[in-house]
Amino acid sequence: MHILKKTVLALSLGALPFSAVNADMASDKQAIQQQLKNIIPDAPDANITPSVLPGLYEVSVGPMVIYMTGDAKYVLNGSLIDLHTRENLTERTKANARKAALAKIPADSMITYPAKGQAKHVVTVFTDIDCPYCHKLHKEIPALNEAGVTVRYLSYPRAGAGSPAYQKGVTAWCSENRNEAMDKLMAGEQVASKSCDNPVLAHMQQAQIFGVNGTPNIILENGDMIPGYVPAKELVQMLQQKH
Repeated sequence: MHILKKTVLALSLGALPFSAVNADMASDKQAIQQQLKNIIPDAPDANITPSVLPGLYEVSVGPMVIYMTGDAKYVLNGSLIDLHTRENLTERTKANARKAALAKIPADSMITYPAKGQAKHVVTVFTDIDCPYCHKLHKEIPALNEAGVTVRYLSYPRAGAGSPAYQKGVTAWCSENRNEAMDKLMAGEQVASKSCDNPVLAHMQQAQIFGVNGTPNIILENGDMIPGYVPAKELVQMLQQKH
């Protein structure tokens, strides 16, 4: 009985620091979330987790990642890199968030060019019909499809809503044959303007969430983001290395 009492006492004492740590962490998270709402009143709840650095928390809202101290007085906006593994820990978190966000976008809201034969990879591209480098990438879709790569388009007219590029995007998404309309528009051909209930504005909002600031912008299946044009052959090699 004496031994049992000692064991219970030891367990009780051992639990105190753990409970205290949990309480401190909960307090820190509350302070950080409140600070976020002070800065951005309509900010959604963030995912707040301890970083590898003591006293510093990783704060993510979708693919946006920053770091804050537990007292919410200081913020660090940048990449945290493990010098031992050479891994960019910030980018890993962003990629995971992009992957999760991408999974929530309805596939039928995209214009899709399926792989020929066995589908090996899928890339999702934020594109602008008036973007010259988007035209170059579009010309390489047949080569990508032949290599087993499915290409999915999201619309991101950089000139904004109401611009000619925006209307072209709406026309492509509202056409009876979306792929044919996209092919013609990307080639600079005239397509009769169309209008309907379309996802272009929703895609533009997604682009902001993903941190897209240029086109074409390629998102891989694992959430990695490639800003800018990449030749088909090089892109296929990158996909094979990531697989």
